[in-house]
Amino acid sequence: MNQWIIETEHLDYGFRKDEKILDDINLRVPQGSVYGFLGPNGAGKTTTLRLLLGLLRSENPNIRLLGRQMPGSRIDILRRTGSLIEQPSLYLHLTGLENLEVFRRAYECPASRVGEVLRITRLSDAAHKRTRAYSLGMKQRLGIAIALLHDPEVLIMDEPTNGLDPNGIIEIRELIRDLNRQEGKTVLVSSHLLTEVEKLATHVGIIHKGKLLFQGTLAELQNFQYRRALLEIEVDNVTRAEQILSGRFSVSVNGGSTIHVGHTKPDEAALINHMLVGGGVGVSRLSATGNDLEKLFLDIISA
Repeated sequence: MNQWIIETEHLDYGFRKDEKILDDINLRVPQGSVYGFLGPNGAGKTTTLRLLLGLLRSENPNIRLLGRQMPGSRIDILRRTGSLIEQPSLYLHLTGLENLEVFRRAYECPASRVGEVLRITRLSDAAHKRTRAYSLGMKQRLGIAIALLHDPEVLIMDEPTNGLDPNGIIEIRELIRDLNRQEGKTVLVSSHLLTEVEKLATHVGIIHKGKLLFQGTLAELQNFQYRRALLEIEVDNVTRAEQILSGRFSVSVNGGSTIHVGHTKPDEAALINHMLVGGGVGVSRLSATGNDLEKLFLDIISA
């Protein structure tokens, strides 16, 4: 099989002929990866995922999943693909177990699969509770459990942590890791949170205004960030700090007691701090700047 478990070629889409929601999208999702599809709201993430699942039709649907062409092989592809797009559709008056039983019968899965997905999503203890009493995080995990009933090879999720509290975000993040590492699932997950994608993805695609600006491994993205990142350092002697660092690093004074220092490797922050303190400069604050999503988009565009 092709190493790309999800692949698109020059994918365009617009709801009207005079608009382009997506412009020349060439996704490459490796088998066995957690692919973080990153972009702000309105960038085209959900539209792309809907096209991958056949929920929208494109005039040039150069889309392949699991080595099969969409939409011609849609039924076969969907038998091997699980998805959670937006909020899960649940019967709130039923228990978690009863919800799963409804979908199990629709999918014609073995009865034993219900207990398995409850275990995987850590919902066994809440199986007999009505889902109207579930937290938002539990509802998301139940939605993922439903998507796992037919034991898919690929899982596609759209903003699964959106609206969750910190504990719920951690639970979904850990679940995605387990699905990838322990259950062997390839996961394509969209998000508008750069920090969240960095904590779980092996590969990243960045979409902005319908264009795919970056695609590569997480390490490649982090190297790009470090090449363009700055350290913001508050010191007690700006002149002396500049003298110590300027021979090795690019230094700019940001007014008052703050300097900006360019660095290319994560371990250089410790070296810079050591150089300053060793040179008799007091450091009261040291923090990385320039790694937020908006700044990253601007850096990629101008690279």
